[in-house]
Parts: sequence; structure tokens; C-alpha cells
Amino acid sequence: MSKVYVIGATGGVGNQLVKILLSRGVQTTVLVRDPSKAAGLFGDSELLTVIQGDYNDNDTFKQSIVGHERLFILVTDFVNMASIKINYAKLAYAAGVKQIVHLSSGSVSGPWRQSHIATSHYLAESTIFDLPERGSYVALRPTSFFTNHFFGDNQTVKYKNSIFGSADPDTKIPWISPTDIAELAANVLTEPTEKHGDMVYEMTSVKLTGKERAEILSRVLGKEVNYVQIPVEAEYEIWSEKAHMPHMLAYSFADADYSHFNVNRALSIVLHRQPETLDAWLEINKDKF
Repeated sequence: MSKVYVIGATGGVGNQLVKILLSRGVQTTVLVRDPSKAAGLFGDSELLTVIQGDYNDNDTFKQSIVGHERLFILVTDFVNMASIKINYAKLAYAAGVKQIVHLSSGSVSGPWRQSHIATSHYLAESTIFDLPERGSYVALRPTSFFTNHFFGDNQTVKYKNSIFGSADPDTKIPWISPTDIAELAANVLTEPTEKHGDMVYEMTSVKLTGKERAEILSRVLGKEVNYVQIPVEAEYEIWSEKAHMPHMLAYSFADADYSHFNVNRALSIVLHRQPETLDAWLEINKDKF
């Protein structure tokens, strides 16, 4: 089975991806700033190679990517995201990588330059796609992660029995489980490159209103949880001051327009199972609420 190189291995999606790859017997290399964090997450495995480095360490990446046929790219630096991803892709293809799987964003499917998030991901996607003599390039485009509930909803549910947002209570917002993202990435990285080619996988498993999310939380947690609509300025403050996001990111979240997203009915085909529901995800994580 092809060796897989993972950038972004210690985050919520990346660490699940690495664990899935290891469980499938895949030789996996991770690039991390802190090897001790990788050791805590993945333990000691003869299948795992840990490389210490960061986004600016080109020499380390150039040397360690040699011999790998697949690369997964997840970058959390929203200021320099596009340039970092493009740089990794160029170096990887030049080293002989045959397939790159890129964690992009559903926002790319929306209007041109609608937000900073959309612009950064679009620039990365379009530039990598147009690279000369490249290998296969697969983009995953998830929408809102279930784990976004950890940006504050878990605390307001715990102490105020409420979730807050500026969207109308009946406005449907698209969601996806990080577990589904990781498993789809693992499937693409371990199946024939020819099967997935240059596919784009939009990833929305469910659309829920604030009221519907509150009802699910109430049912799973066994207590009444309400959705409270707040001014958009207050939501921006939550993202910027409570979640510590930079202005460009906080504004993008507060001003997000989700009207053009649809549930992707065919996800089960590439996941080889039905997508995880919010109910199931909450059952696993309800101790955090």
C-alpha cells in the first residue's frame, strides 16, 4: 500500500485520519512542530514516522516527502494558508507524489470572493489544479464542522441551557462530522488514484436550523436547550473574543451565507457507510456539554 504523508496530523480531522490509516496498516508520515504531541496521540507504531518541522521548513519537507506517493494537506494558518498549501503541493509533485488530497472548504463553491475563507481556499485550489505536470488532485469541501460547537456552544449549553447565533431560528445551516471528513480522506488515500482522479467532494451531511439543533441537544443531553437569536455584532464578538479568531475569520463566520448549500446525498458511496448524525456525534461528546 502506498506511503501516505500527512500535514496537519494533530488537529481534530488530522489525528483521526492518521489513526484510521494506521489501523489499515498504512505506512504513515506526519509533519509536526511537537513530536511529543504526536506521541501522545498516536503512541508507538512501526508504521508511523514522525518528522519535526513547521510550515516554513522547506528543506525538512523536501527530504522527508521523498518516497511517498500520497499527501494529505490541512493548514490552519488562515492568513498565509494559500501560499503554504501551494508551496507544499509544488514540492510534493516535484518529489514524485502521485496524489494530493486537500482539505479545502465548502465556501469555495459559493460566490467568488464572498469571504476571506472562500478566497484563501479558492486561491489554493485553483493554483494547485493548474500546476503543470502534476499528479492527481482531490479536494474535500466540508461545510460547518460538528466540532464548531466547541467554540462556545458547549459552554453556553452547560451554564445557560442555550445556544446563540445571529441566524434566524428557522434558517438552515449545513453541517458535517469531522469523522466523516477523516474517513473520506482515508478512503481516497488508500484506494486507487485513478478511481478518484481530480474529484471534488462537497461535504454536507445535514442542514439544521438553530431550533432543530437545540431540539437535538435537548434530546441527547436530557435537558431543555433553547436557541437564542442575537445581533450579528454579538456573534462577531463571540468569534473574535471568545474563540480568539482574527478579524478576517470572525467576520467571515458572522457574515456567512449558507443558502446555496445542499445536502450531498451520495456521500455514503465514498464513505462506504451512512454519514455520522449530529445525534450520534453528541452522544460521543456529551460530557463536554
